Amino acid sequence: MKLINLKAMWYDNYTFFDKQKGFTETNSAQIWNKELPDKFFLPIELQELLQHSNGGGIINGDREFGYFSLYEISDFYIEYQFDKYTPLFMPIAFNGGGIFYAYDFRNPTNINLVAVSAGVLEYESSIIIGKTLKEVLSKTINIEDELDILYPKIELTEEDKQLIELRKQLNELNTNRNNITPKDYLLTKRTLENKIKELGLKTK
Repeated sequence: MKLINLKAMWYDNYTFFDKQKGFTETNSAQIWNKELPDKFFLPIELQELLQHSNGGGIINGDREFGYFSLYEISDFYIEYQFDKYTPLFMPIAFNGGGIFYAYDFRNPTNINLVAVSAGVLEYESSIIIGKTLKEVLSKTINIEDELDILYPKIELTEEDKQLIELRKQLNELNTNRNNITPKDYLLTKRTLENKIKELGLKTK
């Protein structure tokens, strides 16, 4: 991936509640593409954001955008079984309440950003929320409210809620791994992954 010359950028008008070191490695395409469909690519706007902060969080009113690092995109894609249920959605962020922001690659020449529930991964249950991150993040309502306009609120089981919370904790752990000792990181990571695996087996 060719690195972009950063000047005044589209994200400068937004408030970051979580800021990480920007991604600068030139082999990023090889890293992020692990286990992802060949149709996927990093839109320029996402490249710009990751170079500024490789994973992090933006808040605008009630709109929360906890976005994934370059390394985490494929992890969320596999862990939440996008490959099985919505293989052409590329998850890039959580809203803080179990709703994914994702790029829709069903038509690679006309990509949309969609909102889809982690508990109901279906193309039919998603909603287009914009064409660009700038457009999507300029709105101040929670994307759950946009989903509720078209679809009735889906009641998650207690197991689904626990899975969402555990995966959120795992994401936060990975984001803050440089702030804790390697031993504590690995121990906590293993504990969370084991709990996720146990709950996943119960829900199948």
